[in-house]
Amino acid sequence: MRAYSQRSLTSLNGIHPDLRRVIDRALEDSPLDFAVIEGLRTKDRQEKLVASGASQTMNSRHLTGHAVDLLPLDPVTGRGEFAWPLYDQLGPAVKTAARREGVPIVWGGDWTRFKDGPHFELDRRVYGEDKWSTPETPAQGRTSATQSRTVRASAVTVASGAGSAVAALSALDSVAQYIVLAFAGVVVLSGIWIMRERLRKWAGGHR
Repeated sequence: MRAYSQRSLTSLNGIHPDLRRVIDRALEDSPLDFAVIEGLRTKDRQEKLVASGASQTMNSRHLTGHAVDLLPLDPVTGRGEFAWPLYDQLGPAVKTAARREGVPIVWGGDWTRFKDGPHFELDRRVYGEDKWSTPETPAQGRTSATQSRTVRASAVTVASGAGSAVAALSALDSVAQYIVLAFAGVVVLSGIWIMRERLRKWAGGHR
């Protein structure tokens, strides 16, 4: 069974607990072992990274604990390698772990500009810049059902399902179009049902 190194454990301090669940799951399920090389980042460090060209933004998700950088370990040498063939295995494995945990994430390796293989972050559409609870800072009560991440994630699923169907229709024949529309309908209805149930529980006081 794999275990984190002390450096990885230190790098995991301060990250969002949902992201920690994803990384824990990935450590168990990924075909590659990996190290966590960076998590929560200070503003001073971010400024230095931008100045050196290693980062292109001062709006990094690292500043709020919503992102981590991972380094895959070569299965032969056991050493960390910044190599795309390894990230091409690790990236999909982490995304699979996120899907199994029900946590939407974004991988920097999927970006078209400034591809960033080590970078994994919580999806901004569901996890905004709002503070999350820690033992030192208890979570504040929600004042709106739209603050529920279950509701927000369901909305993302509905939108993504509908968008994928529209994009695929133009390239298909009539029979295949019916199949795609049926699948999209199932995705949309499932998302609506989840949102309805969450809103019903919200109204009943389950927040």
